[in-house]
Amino acid sequence: MAYCILRTAKLKTIGSISGSLAHTYRTIETPNADSSRTHLNDNSLPSHQQALQAIKDKLPEKTRKNGVLCIEYLITASPDWSGWGTDKQEQYLADARQWLEQRHGSDNVAMVGIQLDETTPHIVAYVIPKDPKGKMN
Repeated sequence: MAYCILRTAKLKTIGSISGSLAHTYRTIETPNADSSRTHLNDNSLPSHQQALQAIKDKLPEKTRKNGVLCIEYLITASPDWSGWGTDKQEQYLADARQWLEQRHGSDNVAMVGIQLDETTPHIVAYVIPKDPKGKMN
C-alpha cells in the first residue's frame, strides 16, 4: 500500500539553513545519494549561495532570537508506489509543489528542489513561515 510522506524541520539559524542547503545542493558529502545521478536533480535556484540569499531576502529585518526562520519540507511517497518512473511521478511532484505554494503563498516558498539521485525521488523545499500580514508565524 502506497502512502504520502511529509516531513518538516524548523530551521532557527542561518547556519542550520546553510547546512541543510549544502545537503540539498550536494556541496557536502551525501552518502545516501548516487553521485552518478546527481545531475538529474532539479533545483529552482542554481546554487547553494543563491538559495541562501533568497531565503535571507525574504526574512524580516527583525526576528526573534529563538524564532523559526525557515521550514524545510521533504515531500515524497512510499518507495513501493507504482508511480515512480512514470508520468505519475512528474504529476505527483508538481502537485506537491502547488500544494506548498497554496498553503504558504508562492512568495514564501524560497526554493524547491527535486532530488532524483536518492533511492526514492522527493521534493525538498524551503519556506519562510510568514502569515498573510507578513509577520513571521
